[in-house]
Amino acid sequence: MDKQRQLSSLTVVVPFYNEQGGVLAFYEQTCAALDQLHFAYNFVFVDDGSTDDTLRLLNTLADRDSRVTVLSLTRNFGHQAALTAGLDHAGGEAVVTMDGDLQHPPAAIADLVRAYEAGAEVVYAVRANEDHRSWAKKSTARIFYRLLKRLTRIDIISGAMDFRLMSRPAVESLRQMRETHRYLRGMVPWMGFSYQIVYYQEAERFADRSKYTWTKMLRLARYGFFSFSTGALDLITLLGLALTGLAMLYLIYALVVWAFFHETVPGWTSVIAVLLVVSGVQLISVGILAQYIGMIFEEVKGRPLYLLKQKRLAQDRPPEAQPDYDGATMQPED
Repeated sequence: MDKQRQLSSLTVVVPFYNEQGGVLAFYEQTCAALDQLHFAYNFVFVDDGSTDDTLRLLNTLADRDSRVTVLSLTRNFGHQAALTAGLDHAGGEAVVTMDGDLQHPPAAIADLVRAYEAGAEVVYAVRANEDHRSWAKKSTARIFYRLLKRLTRIDIISGAMDFRLMSRPAVESLRQMRETHRYLRGMVPWMGFSYQIVYYQEAERFADRSKYTWTKMLRLARYGFFSFSTGALDLITLLGLALTGLAMLYLIYALVVWAFFHETVPGWTSVIAVLLVVSGVQLISVGILAQYIGMIFEEVKGRPLYLLKQKRLAQDRPPEAQPDYDGATMQPED
């Protein structure tokens, strides 16, 4: 990547969900970091259906700073949908997506920009430390990424979360991908743009506990696996072939015993065991098929990825309902 360029404008997209304790600190630290750099910047803050004071604080920031856009979703649509809403409204030459809990350090944005100016279309920020993460989280994440990378043949970056910089062409390409079950950590590398990796030291959360529960992480992993791979269907085929082969071998063995020794193979217990194994495999196979069918069912509905109850663009006074990007329905505030 020998191409040199200078960034002229940057949009920072941040989803928030019940983050009232850290909103102001995030804004202040990010402004302090970006003020040291040479380009214009603005924010797109997305309130993902918070039930605390997050939205009020975001609107307060918009009152103070004309560079702040605030989007408020009608309910909690999830982290990936909130990021999508922000990307749909991001207008900079490049766009940074990050979390608002300060685990993604604002100071690392400078490293992302340097890699972009060196020619990368996508820059992934990867954790250099995982000391504060539990052994279970680190182990399961490592296994999942290895398995997904092998099955999908997509260059998914292990350890890369949703802290990344994307060029305008990359953002526009991603905006064309409107699938319901979104796994941005797979969708971005799938596009195939040139990339670089920068490493950062992940900090502890500034306030409150993580909103990313085990249930949400498992759901995201399911989206990633079933959206980007048919490996589970291949596994069903292989299991079917293996069980058929074993059954044929057992049949040949029984015929040989009957033909040469004039005996029948005793095996009530073995027959029951085989039936139980086959039944279990069949149920698992049906469950895997159901996952794919369920995702198809959700996809063909064609529902919008998110709904907005407020769209307050930078410099807007006061918030007003306005048409939204690509069919995501806008609803006015009560």
